[in-house]
Amino acid sequence: MLQEAEELGVVRIDVRAPVSQASDLERAIEVGLGVKTCVVARVEPNLAADEVKRRTCALGAEFLGEILPENGAIGIGWGSTTFELVTQLKTLDFPGSQVIQITGGNKRVEHLFDCQEVTRRLAEKLGTAPHLLHAPGIVDRKETRDLLLGESSIADVFKLFSILDMAIVGIGSLVPSEASMLLASGYFELPERAALKRAGAVGDVFSYFVDAAGDVVRTEIYDRMITIGLSDLMQVPARVGIATGAVKAKAVVAAAKGGFVNTLILDSVLAGAVLAEIGSPAPSQVDEPA
Repeated sequence: MLQEAEELGVVRIDVRAPVSQASDLERAIEVGLGVKTCVVARVEPNLAADEVKRRTCALGAEFLGEILPENGAIGIGWGSTTFELVTQLKTLDFPGSQVIQITGGNKRVEHLFDCQEVTRRLAEKLGTAPHLLHAPGIVDRKETRDLLLGESSIADVFKLFSILDMAIVGIGSLVPSEASMLLASGYFELPERAALKRAGAVGDVFSYFVDAAGDVVRTEIYDRMITIGLSDLMQVPARVGIATGAVKAKAVVAAAKGGFVNTLILDSVLAGAVLAEIGSPAPSQVDEPA
């Protein structure tokens, strides 16, 4: 009966590690990266990537439900991880909140992961209306970007960026291997991707490509992006980054070093890889099997 219930989705069995194991790892990340808060989902090293993402987003959604500002302004970016995070979030009665799309859209990815769809879903979960940015995330020329930013409907959304209480984003990786929906979107040709790597880009966050030190990589792509401005972003009190998979360790470190995120939601394998990346010892008990 239990097996049948599990197969039907009525029952879910999770093996949970002792709280102290995750807590020690979270504290080590907070100290090592200098972020305000880190939430770590305990996963087995050989777990499938989709299940790692599901478990991490489930814990992240629990955490997010506790910190979302009831009458605040919340910005959100695009991607499969932010989509899963919002999907796992419980429904909240926050009609006084504002949900704002902070990066342009991308119709070259699966529509569920596009920023407009993720923004709509979060607004629906909170019982409010979304503020959508009706512009592509990447355009072909700087001149096109400048013209679009002058449009009143787009400029009005950009004005809301200065009042954000929270911004939520996924983190993409370029090295040691690509794990970035932004790169996978099909907007970038091989020469552009090669230029990013030559310039030292290791990841992307809020549609900005960043190097290992957390500095923005300013290839010609920089002038074609439609996303929240850096000055507005750095004024947001809670900048929440979520990522899964050890391959994203360099990108997570870069996002934290650059101040793009000050709150992290990670899986335990990625958290361990992050500590290894910065040369910080991991708590010994975290290495024990769950």
